[in-house]
Parts: sequence; structure tokens; C-alpha cells
Amino acid sequence: MLAKKQWIFWLSVWVLLVLLFSTSLNGLIVSIYFVTILLPVVIATSVFFNRFLVPRYLLQNRRWTFSLYFCYMLVVSIYLELLVMVLAFVILADYQIDNLGKIAGDIYLLTLILYLVVLVEGLILSIQKLKENANRIEEIEIQLEKQKQEEITIRCNRKNVLLKLGDIQFIESLGDYVKVHIKDKTYTTKEKISALEGRLPDSFIRIHRSFLINKDHIGFFNKEIVNVGDKELPIGRKYKRSASEALQASLIA
Repeated sequence: MLAKKQWIFWLSVWVLLVLLFSTSLNGLIVSIYFVTILLPVVIATSVFFNRFLVPRYLLQNRRWTFSLYFCYMLVVSIYLELLVMVLAFVILADYQIDNLGKIAGDIYLLTLILYLVVLVEGLILSIQKLKENANRIEEIEIQLEKQKQEEITIRCNRKNVLLKLGDIQFIESLGDYVKVHIKDKTYTTKEKISALEGRLPDSFIRIHRSFLINKDHIGFFNKEIVNVGDKELPIGRKYKRSASEALQASLIA
């Protein structure tokens, strides 16, 4: 998804630059050639600034190093822009500087446009980062609320049954219904195991498409099975990695 958004952004930049330079250069075709040559310089500068300099130095409060690398980047980007202008002067303008127009023939304007694009992409990346952080905080808050809960309500025999989380040993999916196993009793509900998993805290571990276990009731486990109460439950191939990590974490906890 992120790569798709980047492609859309740079395609939009390409189109806008083509339209902008077409007012200065001799026609739309010439503008397309010029922008296609220039765009790699813009992309490289933006990637270096927004994905290397800012996170590694500016956000780490290493301002002196950031300033030094920024100066290097500025010199290199201007040099590359000059190379683009020389290529355009030879290939597109037929050695006539006037054919480059006011924008393509002005290094100051080119540099201004380049860094304007860099700043716009940086702003977009910052907004995306803020959204990601907000979503992460929301997920943490939801998980904390789950951890605080001590009971869960399930629909069983047309009644709402309140179960203590600590009493649940494991949850078993059997096609159209789910069995909730506690020490001395089993409750049957029509709710899907994935829906129950979403309502339960991290103390419940999905080890199989059909089994969700309470880590507080684990007797022993290996790569293939988990002992819960008096049952030995298989670890599904799809869940081997995530289940193994969660089970190992439960030992540390």
C-alpha cells in the first residue's frame, strides 16, 4: 500500500512538472523529455533527505551532522541539476539557451522547485507517520483495556453467560459452533473463534485454526503440541511461528 502511494505521488509530481515546464520549454513533448531526465534527481534528493537525513540525524538531535550532510546534499543536487541543464541544452535546446525558457534555464528556480517537492513529500510522510502512531496508540489502549478485563460474556442456549477469564482453559472451534472449556464444564456458543479471539487479552494464544488456549493453564509444550489441563492440543502449521513466540514469551513472563 505504501509503495502504491509513493508511485501515485511521484506520478503526480511528474505530471505537474511536465505542465509547469511546458509553459517555458518549446512544447509538451520537450517538457516530457526534460522532466523525465530531471525527476531521478528530485527523487534521489527527496529519498536521501526524508528517509536518511531527517530520521537519522535531525530527529536524533544531531543537528551539526545534519547541517553538514545537508550542505553536501545541496551541492550534489545542484551539480546534478546543472548536468540535466547541460543535457537539455545540447539535446533539447539545440545549443540555444533561450530555448530552455525562464524556468528550465534558471538553476535557482530549478533548485527551488526541487526542494519544494522534497518538502511536500516530507510533509506527507510526517502526516502518515502521525496517523500510524495514532493507530498504534489506539491499538495499545484497546489491548490494555482487554488486559484489565476479568470476565467475558458469551451467548449460550439463548442466554448470556458470564465466564471468568481465569477459569477458561481453551476454546475449541467445531465448524458452526465453538466450545469454551473450563475445568469442570463446557459451554457452546455460535460465536466464531476469531471473534472471541478479538475480545480476549494477550493471555490467550491462538495455536491452531481450531484452538485458542489460556497460557495460565499450560502444562507443557513443544513444537508440535501444547498440554492444557488434561488435553494435548496440536499446533497448526500456519500458527507455528506466532504460537512459538507467544509460548516462549509466556515462560519469560
